[in-house]
Amino acid sequence: MAVKRRKDTAVVARLSDEKEPSPPPVNDAQDIFRKYFEAQFEPIETSASSKRKSDALSSGDEDIDEEDEEDEDLSEVDSDWDGVSGDESDEEAEVEVVEHKDANLSASDLMDKKAYKAFMSAKPPTSADEKKKTAQVTKKDDSEDDAHEAMNLKNDLDLQRLLRESHLLESASDLAPTGKNRLKALDLRMQDLGAKESLYKQKNMPDAFRKGIKAKAVSKDEKRRREAKENGIILEKPSKVAKTDNKRRERGVGGSSIGKFSGGTLNLSKQDLEKMQSSRGRGGRGGRGGRGGRGGRGGRGGAKRGRF
Repeated sequence: MAVKRRKDTAVVARLSDEKEPSPPPVNDAQDIFRKYFEAQFEPIETSASSKRKSDALSSGDEDIDEEDEEDEDLSEVDSDWDGVSGDESDEEAEVEVVEHKDANLSASDLMDKKAYKAFMSAKPPTSADEKKKTAQVTKKDDSEDDAHEAMNLKNDLDLQRLLRESHLLESASDLAPTGKNRLKALDLRMQDLGAKESLYKQKNMPDAFRKGIKAKAVSKDEKRRREAKENGIILEKPSKVAKTDNKRRERGVGGSSIGKFSGGTLNLSKQDLEKMQSSRGRGGRGGRGGRGGRGGRGGRGGAKRGRF
């Protein structure tokens, strides 16, 4: 009988446990309250810890012991939570004011003292003050423009000089010309300033030197063109130079064929006199002999004339 009683008590205990209604979870009540509050006011931002706790509550149906501990924690949270405080709503309601100012502007630019006095004075502004201000501004602008023009003119002159003397700097290592290149650069600058002829144009140079200089220049040009042709470089076309014929100068009509006439006098050299005597002797003999039969007399006459 004792054993039977123990079994009955055990069965009754199990039935009582199964028949006892489970209390409503606290999480459902909290969700209902939160939904009602969000419907009346703004939605509440749930923290990460509360989300984790709610996830733990939803996933903890398997173990009864864990549910009890979580229920106790939720009850403590409910007791501590007093609702939304008014400080948070005040902070959210504050409006941020932004002032846009240019960092380049200074206080003097924003408000000038003269402009402030003119604004605060009772006198109306006159056109004379505006004219003075405009005149001062125009003078400053003109002076700045003149300075810029002078600087630009100087730069233009330097550029023109550099382009004109660039061929002298090809063989030089430094930008400043030295030696012969410096003298040539000075000669070019003198011609720009108004010199009539170059210093290197010598009129009284010996003919042999002049021919040698011309031949050297021609050989340099030919070498430069030959190297350019070998390297595939296209150069400018050679300028045509008129060839001078070494013919005797044609004298004017009525001028003397022998000697040089200058200053109203005829100057005869020894060679001119010898030419005159030889031409007379030959002409006299041939003329007398040709007339007929009297070659001897003609020869004598020619001899006498030659002696005379």
